[in-house]
Amino acid sequence: MDRVQPSPEFPHATQDWTLGHGRALTLQAAQVASIEALSGALWVTVTGNAQDFFVPHGDRLDVPVNHGQVVVEAMADGAVLRVAQHVLAARGAPQPSFARAVQVSLVQPLGRGLRRLADWLDPAAPALNTH
Repeated sequence: MDRVQPSPEFPHATQDWTLGHGRALTLQAAQVASIEALSGALWVTVTGNAQDFFVPHGDRLDVPVNHGQVVVEAMADGAVLRVAQHVLAARGAPQPSFARAVQVSLVQPLGRGLRRLADWLDPAAPALNTH
Protein backbone atom coordinates (compact mmCIF):
# COMPACT_ATOMS: atom_id res chain seq x y z
CA MET A 1 0.00 0.00 0.00
CA ASP A 2 1.31 3.40 -0.96
CA ARG A 3 0.46 6.42 1.14
CA VAL A 4 1.10 10.01 0.19
CA GLN A 5 1.07 12.70 2.88
CA PRO A 6 -1.48 15.40 2.07
CA SER A 7 -0.35 18.90 1.25
CA PRO A 8 -2.14 22.02 -0.03
CA GLU A 9 -0.98 21.10 -3.55
CA PHE A 10 -2.15 17.46 -3.22
CA PRO A 11 -5.00 17.35 -0.65
CA HIS A 12 -5.46 13.57 -0.81
CA ALA A 13 -3.86 10.50 0.68
CA THR A 14 -3.88 7.42 -1.53
CA GLN A 15 -4.27 3.73 -0.92
CA ASP A 16 -3.74 0.96 -3.47
CA TRP A 17 -5.89 -2.19 -3.56
CA THR A 18 -5.60 -5.42 -5.56
CA LEU A 19 -8.88 -7.16 -6.43
CA GLY A 20 -9.50 -10.53 -8.05
CA HIS A 21 -12.01 -10.92 -10.89
CA GLY A 22 -15.54 -10.41 -9.61
CA ARG A 23 -14.32 -9.17 -6.22
CA ALA A 24 -15.70 -5.87 -4.95
CA LEU A 25 -14.58 -3.13 -2.61
CA THR A 26 -17.22 -0.94 -0.93
CA LEU A 27 -16.25 2.51 0.37
CA GLN A 28 -18.07 5.51 1.76
CA ALA A 29 -18.39 8.18 -0.96
CA ALA A 30 -17.61 10.96 1.52
CA GLN A 31 -14.10 9.51 1.85
CA VAL A 32 -13.34 8.95 -1.84
CA ALA A 33 -12.16 11.74 -4.13
CA SER A 34 -11.19 9.55 -7.09
CA ILE A 35 -10.49 5.99 -8.20
CA GLU A 36 -7.72 5.16 -10.67
CA ALA A 37 -7.22 1.86 -12.52
CA LEU A 38 -3.48 1.20 -12.22
CA SER A 39 -3.79 -2.20 -13.91
CA GLY A 40 -6.82 -3.97 -15.26
CA ALA A 41 -10.25 -2.42 -15.69
CA LEU A 42 -12.81 -1.49 -13.04
CA TRP A 43 -16.59 -1.30 -12.85
CA VAL A 44 -17.73 1.41 -10.42
CA THR A 45 -21.21 1.93 -9.01
CA VAL A 46 -21.94 5.11 -7.05
CA THR A 47 -25.03 5.47 -4.86
CA GLY A 48 -27.27 8.28 -6.09
CA ASN A 49 -25.91 8.19 -9.64
CA ALA A 50 -28.09 6.78 -12.41
CA GLN A 51 -25.16 5.31 -14.34
CA ASP A 52 -22.31 2.95 -13.57
CA PHE A 53 -18.78 3.78 -14.66
CA PHE A 54 -16.25 1.68 -16.57
CA VAL A 55 -12.69 2.72 -15.73
CA PRO A 56 -10.14 1.22 -18.16
CA HIS A 57 -6.48 0.69 -17.31
CA GLY A 58 -4.73 4.04 -16.79
CA ASP A 59 -7.91 6.10 -16.40
CA ARG A 60 -9.24 7.86 -13.32
CA LEU A 61 -12.80 8.51 -12.15
CA ASP A 62 -13.53 11.54 -9.99
CA VAL A 63 -16.32 10.41 -7.66
CA PRO A 64 -19.36 12.57 -8.52
CA VAL A 65 -21.07 12.51 -5.08
CA ASN A 66 -20.06 12.90 -1.46
CA HIS A 67 -22.71 10.70 0.20
CA GLY A 68 -23.69 7.05 -0.01
CA GLN A 69 -21.40 4.29 -1.14
CA VAL A 70 -18.93 3.59 -3.93
CA VAL A 71 -18.63 -0.04 -5.04
CA VAL A 72 -15.60 -0.96 -7.15
CA GLU A 73 -15.46 -4.32 -8.94
CA ALA A 74 -12.49 -5.79 -10.80
CA MET A 75 -13.13 -6.83 -14.41
CA ALA A 76 -10.10 -9.19 -14.41
CA ASP A 77 -7.88 -10.97 -11.89
CA GLY A 78 -5.25 -8.87 -10.20
CA ALA A 79 -6.74 -5.48 -11.03
CA VAL A 80 -4.95 -2.78 -9.03
CA LEU A 81 -6.75 0.42 -8.14
CA ARG A 82 -5.69 3.56 -6.34
CA VAL A 83 -8.20 5.31 -4.11
CA ALA A 84 -7.56 9.00 -3.45
CA GLN A 85 -9.07 9.78 -0.06
CA HIS A 86 -10.31 13.13 1.19
CA VAL A 87 -8.14 14.02 4.19
CA LEU A 88 -8.34 17.79 4.54
CA ALA A 89 -11.65 18.78 6.11
CA ALA A 90 -13.02 22.17 6.95
CA ARG A 91 -12.05 23.25 10.44
CA GLY A 92 -14.43 21.81 12.99
CA ALA A 93 -16.13 19.52 10.48
CA PRO A 94 -15.99 15.85 11.46
CA GLN A 95 -14.19 13.67 8.90
CA PRO A 96 -14.97 9.95 8.91
CA SER A 97 -11.83 7.84 8.78
CA PHE A 98 -10.90 5.60 5.87
CA ALA A 99 -10.18 2.84 8.40
CA ARG A 100 -13.80 3.11 9.57
CA ALA A 101 -15.03 2.80 5.97
CA VAL A 102 -12.94 -0.36 5.52
CA GLN A 103 -14.27 -1.78 8.80
CA VAL A 104 -17.88 -1.13 7.81
CA SER A 105 -17.47 -2.38 4.24
CA LEU A 106 -15.12 -5.33 4.71
CA VAL A 107 -14.55 -6.42 8.30
CA GLN A 108 -18.12 -6.36 9.62
CA PRO A 109 -19.66 -8.21 6.62
CA LEU A 110 -16.86 -10.80 6.83
CA GLY A 111 -17.61 -11.35 10.53
CA ARG A 112 -21.33 -11.75 9.81
CA GLY A 113 -20.56 -14.18 6.99
CA LEU A 114 -18.29 -16.27 9.22
CA ARG A 115 -21.00 -16.32 11.91
CA ARG A 116 -23.57 -17.53 9.34
CA LEU A 117 -21.12 -20.19 8.12
CA ALA A 118 -20.49 -21.37 11.69
CA ASP A 119 -24.26 -21.53 12.33
CA TRP A 120 -24.76 -23.49 9.10
CA LEU A 121 -21.95 -25.94 9.94
CA ASP A 122 -23.21 -26.49 13.50
CA PRO A 123 -26.98 -25.87 13.57
CA ALA A 124 -27.26 -27.38 17.07
CA ALA A 125 -25.13 -24.60 18.60
CA PRO A 126 -27.17 -21.82 20.25
CA ALA A 127 -27.42 -18.68 18.14
CA LEU A 128 -25.66 -15.64 19.59
CA ASN A 129 -27.06 -12.15 19.28
CA THR A 130 -24.24 -10.25 17.48
CA HIS A 131 -25.87 -6.87 17.13
